[in-house]
Amino acid sequence: MSTMMPASASASQVQRTGSFDLDCDPETAFPLFSPEGEREWVSGWDPKPVFPDQILFCGDTVFREGIPEAIWTIVEVDRRNYRAEYVRLAPASHSAHIIVTIESTESGRSRVIVSYAVTTFGDGQACLLDSFSEDAYAARMRDWQRRITALLADRRSG
Repeated sequence: MSTMMPASASASQVQRTGSFDLDCDPETAFPLFSPEGEREWVSGWDPKPVFPDQILFCGDTVFREGIPEAIWTIVEVDRRNYRAEYVRLAPASHSAHIIVTIESTESGRSRVIVSYAVTTFGDGQACLLDSFSEDAYAARMRDWQRRITALLADRRSG
């Protein structure tokens, strides 16, 4: 699913939802979408705690990450339903509302569903919106699947 909201004079919003399957159960997949879990498969991902003084995978945890630096807040973590919700704010350029849900599929596999609502503000944010085009978002989902599949294969062989 994807939608593009009309732009105001200096703001635009794009919404994207994509999914991919992993050869593991949701209990194995879900922690990979925590701030610390992403360290294992996202090159250069290096979150730093704001509050509390360590990064916990629970609601109201706040951390910094990225260049330019963004502030992330974990809105909710629902371990029972394998759902995590985040808000990211890069004060000079954009905000993002991200929801990751893991569903169980047949034969112990998982379907990962990732939704983004990105709102850009200020001038010169066309490049950011381009990175959330339908094609770019589909490519991002394929890349995430490839990276996590490689990680899971390394875990099994190691």
